[in-house]
Amino acid sequence: MAVSYSLHELWHGRLGSTDTSLAWTASVLVLSLAGLLWSLARRSSGRASPLQPTKTVGTNGSSAAACPPEQLKDDLKGGVVNSYALERELTVPFELGDVRVAKILMHPIKSCRGTSLQEARYTPEGLENDRKWCIVEAETHTIITAREVAKMVLITPRVEADATSPHGGKLVISFPEDSDCETFSVPLYPTEELLADWPIIEDCTMFGKYLVEGYVVSSGLGGPGARTPSEILSDYFGRAVHLAMKGLRARECPPTDAFPELRETAMFQDGYPFLVASQESLGEVRRVVSAYAQDESAQEHIGGIDRKRWRDGGVEIERFRPNIVFKGSGVPFAEDMWRRIRIHPAGGLDEQDAVSDKETRTFTLVSKCTRCLLPNVDTTTGTRDAAVPYKVLLKFRRNKDPARKHKPCFGCNAIVGGEGVVRVGDRVEVLEWAGGVGV
Repeated sequence: MAVSYSLHELWHGRLGSTDTSLAWTASVLVLSLAGLLWSLARRSSGRASPLQPTKTVGTNGSSAAACPPEQLKDDLKGGVVNSYALERELTVPFELGDVRVAKILMHPIKSCRGTSLQEARYTPEGLENDRKWCIVEAETHTIITAREVAKMVLITPRVEADATSPHGGKLVISFPEDSDCETFSVPLYPTEELLADWPIIEDCTMFGKYLVEGYVVSSGLGGPGARTPSEILSDYFGRAVHLAMKGLRARECPPTDAFPELRETAMFQDGYPFLVASQESLGEVRRVVSAYAQDESAQEHIGGIDRKRWRDGGVEIERFRPNIVFKGSGVPFAEDMWRRIRIHPAGGLDEQDAVSDKETRTFTLVSKCTRCLLPNVDTTTGTRDAAVPYKVLLKFRRNKDPARKHKPCFGCNAIVGGEGVVRVGDRVEVLEWAGGVGV
């Protein structure tokens, strides 16, 4: 005889004690069987094909069913909440479009305005002249960033290379017109004789723990009677500061969960030599910003968001200060799942160069980049937004980095195997995919 009881009857105690006991026993058996079948199904689906090994990347470290990027993109079509915050996994490797280098950004002075380049030389410490200089407090030697002084982003450093110059060219630093600060220039590659006259700060301090060596740029190229870089910058900041150029002592990068024995060095970057991101990821951030700006429901409210200002989601990539921006994957945050990539010249290499250049063109993504409030600073006005993009990123890009789960992520930190040149239009090949929750 079949036994059938509704949950409603069980919950409200409308059955006799014997019937209730039988019903609960039957329910437990059914649930146990369902759990066993589900577990077997998960194990079966988790086995890699002998022809095509498959890893899964859990967006929350979850064990939800894997899905292809096409299904994920369908999930993104409706509502503010998107699948990156839900129990979803991406199956990797997945098919990519024609991924290319879309933009190269170099920032000579830390936290000051960047320069868009068509090509750039690089070393294992980063793009040539990227974050080679910084501005430090004269008394404490603390490195100043736009996190504290937003108007730093309005200082414009410009590299002017000159092979005939004894200094290889100059770095020209200019200010907003209303600042009353004059433009000045400093040597791009100071001679040993000049460096001998510049004081050394051994403890330029970043985040209260990293001590970086730097030369105080004590003289510019303005000639007799010109003010020093320190004097001009101190006027702009309203307190005593120095322009510092990275010294010779190596500055080690911090280890990551994936690379606990990391032995790379960098300049004045926050952590690592390179920051990479993609146009697809930026597009997804813009979509979510726009959605929150237009959704006036209480449950989706973000404090301080300017609905009119952000209705179109117009966040610029420059706010995130990446070095290399990719385009063509077709999947937002695809770079989260790339462990090693190789950037090939758009025009190709001859066979001999192709072999020798393999390692120098191979970039390893060592971690996701956890974000602070700096991207809230408008790079054109120097004002800090109350909400965008940081508060929006908190809604769907937290729990991505195992070491700092409370911080939202955008972009990935990277290292490279040697020296080379990267150009806009270069082709990107994924050599290795990351497992787990990505890089």
